[in-house]
Amino acid sequence: MSRFHQYYSDHLVAIHNGLRRELKSLLQTVPNATQPTAIKNSMRNVLQFCRHLQGHHDLEEAVIFPAFAAVTNISHWSHSHKELDHTLDVIRKLAQDGIDQNGLEFDAQKATLFEQLENLSDIVLPHLRDEEDLSKPEETIKLWPTERDMRRAFPWMG
Repeated sequence: MSRFHQYYSDHLVAIHNGLRRELKSLLQTVPNATQPTAIKNSMRNVLQFCRHLQGHHDLEEAVIFPAFAAVTNISHWSHSHKELDHTLDVIRKLAQDGIDQNGLEFDAQKATLFEQLENLSDIVLPHLRDEEDLSKPEETIKLWPTERDMRRAFPWMG
């Protein structure tokens, strides 16, 4: 195994851990925000997280998935990405509504938003684990046996 196989895995896990931390924080703070300013700030954090997750998702679709799809079956990842797209759209709309309402009279929508964040968690967390399992060095070396093979598959990794 090359250092590059390990680097790829470590890099992916670090990014995923950041997404996990953000999502966990939202699941703790969204239901507890009660004052209009706190609700509005919480909704801004939700939208920021959505941008982070969407950016990661878009990169995977454009770069990561094609590299893996060329050497193994990852069709099951597409299904969770479709669910993710829909759920992110719902979450973004609810969070923007909270901002537009200045955090006022948002309790019912906040409860719905929290449910959607939990739903997102149910979609994203298993998906991240699955990606990480396939990206472990002992797995990627089966797909790309040499560092050179791995660098060809992921040239953007440097």
